[in-house]
Amino acid sequence: MNKVTRVIVLKYGGSAMEDSAKVAEILAEIAGLAKEGWPVVLVHGGGKEISGEMKRRGLKGAFVEGFRVTDEAAMAVVEQVLDGKVNPGIVAKLNEIGGKARGISGRKVFQARKAPPAKADGREVDLVRVGEVERCEVEEVQKALAAGETAVVSPVAQGNDGGAMNLNADVAAAALAGALQAEQLIFLSDVPGLLMNRKDSRTIIPEIRSAELEKLEKEGVISGGMIPKCRSAASALRQGLKKVELVDGRVAGTLTGVVKGQEKAGTVLTL
Repeated sequence: MNKVTRVIVLKYGGSAMEDSAKVAEILAEIAGLAKEGWPVVLVHGGGKEISGEMKRRGLKGAFVEGFRVTDEAAMAVVEQVLDGKVNPGIVAKLNEIGGKARGISGRKVFQARKAPPAKADGREVDLVRVGEVERCEVEEVQKALAAGETAVVSPVAQGNDGGAMNLNADVAAAALAGALQAEQLIFLSDVPGLLMNRKDSRTIIPEIRSAELEKLEKEGVISGGMIPKCRSAASALRQGLKKVELVDGRVAGTLTGVVKGQEKAGTVLTL
């Protein structure tokens, strides 16, 4: 099997996936890029669907530092929703609009250990079945890319205890991008980029070095879901990626422009 190089890893999830019209636009862009020969790996989230299904089952959800606290009951929902609903749904849509896509459960890709506790209000919180990626098995992904397909990967991992583990999709995408030595890692989000003031889009930080991220996290500039995004971006940079880009997934055409180098990302993170 020939190894595909110059891979683009996209992470798409969170609130950016909640508007069906915007999702259709992004998937059309991804299909268009693939048709033009760009090898694309899409790591998706599905938080809204997971939260909805948990609510239907009478399960309470909690987030700490941007991570979903995932007990055994929640893990069953996470795997069922991501691998049974969201992943095949994205694959079907990409194929329907003329793309070629292959769905891959993250359990075939990510090997994970239990993540350490997160901190909330000065106390440590056990995230239970939230995982940290130990290694990535990229053979299935490379097979898809070699066949000219977009690899659509869920953020579910095979735990080192034999069970499934929940991965934050940002963490999963960064680990996979590092393992593939991707040309680009792009986080598609529902914000224009990293902001000094979350309530003011004019305070966007166009470029930042990874060494500065820890300071901004301590100051509270980086908080909530932006914490795993920035931490995983720094991890990917340490694995050899030249840059990680934060792109507004709500603006049609932006993704295509960034991939082709015709447009600047909202925020570019470098080592």
